[in-house]
Amino acid sequence: MMPQQPAAKLLKTSDVRQLASGETFKGIFAVNSLQRKTDKNGKPYWDIIVSDQRGALAAKIWSDAAWWDRSDPELSARPAPLSESKINELRGLVLGITGKTVDYRGQVQYNFNALSLLDQEKYPVCDLISHSDVPLSVLESRLEALIEACSPVIRDFLKFVFEEPIGKAYKESPAAVTNHHAYAHGLLEHSVTLTEAARSLAAHYKNAYPDIDVSIVIAGALLHDIGKAASYSMSPVPEITLEGAVLDHIAIGYAQFARLAGEAKLPSQTAIHIGHILLSHHGHKEFGSPVLPATPEALIVASSDELDFKIFCWKDATAEMPAGQSISAFHHAAGRRFWKPGGAAADDQ
Repeated sequence: MMPQQPAAKLLKTSDVRQLASGETFKGIFAVNSLQRKTDKNGKPYWDIIVSDQRGALAAKIWSDAAWWDRSDPELSARPAPLSESKINELRGLVLGITGKTVDYRGQVQYNFNALSLLDQEKYPVCDLISHSDVPLSVLESRLEALIEACSPVIRDFLKFVFEEPIGKAYKESPAAVTNHHAYAHGLLEHSVTLTEAARSLAAHYKNAYPDIDVSIVIAGALLHDIGKAASYSMSPVPEITLEGAVLDHIAIGYAQFARLAGEAKLPSQTAIHIGHILLSHHGHKEFGSPVLPATPEALIVASSDELDFKIFCWKDATAEMPAGQSISAFHHAAGRRFWKPGGAAADDQ
């Protein structure tokens, strides 16, 4: 008998991530990426990343999984096997999925055992796109406030930058495909959050080091990831572009900044100062920056960027831990387990 379309309780990605090893689940998810591979026995398997408004989930699809085509509403009761050509075109489409959690080297792994291509009109992918929890209007207001806090020359330059077509992409783009702020408006959320932190740090240190230029810090922080507007897109789920894959956002961003600075006739030393922040904001050459931070302003932005990334990872790793658990699973992007005080390991109150 052919498997029936999921009728039991459908879980969100956040629900699935809380399951223990050996549990089964059903859900409806959008396909972020799907890569066909071959195991040591020559059998095909797939690495897949799916998402919904609760986040993303990476899983395995082994060679014995069932693939069904239920996209035609008139034939959904009698689905046909999904052809290999259609399997290769599933990115950005919505699937009904049944799966099981398994233990793999001490970690929970998610295996998808049956996948059904659904009617895309009944299950539109736009309903499953993850986006910032902060309303776009609020993020835009925070961006405008930061720009208005700058000196006249830098304020005018930033207004010029965000009036360009790049401004629209900057506000819509994710900050990554995975790891942090990997959702619509994620780049804007990440940028304004770390800029607000960097501005506060700059104002604090200016008391001891009066030469620190707070406007340069704001401009460098707002523009540090500007290249991600061309490196990532929502199509309709987060994905890396060709330019992002082969050029990287730092190179793209600096080239864009240099062009805009020339068009706006930004003073040469100001352009070098901000450009240095863009090129050094990863803080270390082994992390992708071609130069190390060499000014207080660059140090402040690089530190704020790293801190915002790690705190986001903490939030992501601990937000959905079961009640009573205080230590997260190992977070590969951050290279550590995180602790959320108040769980089972906390002192008795």
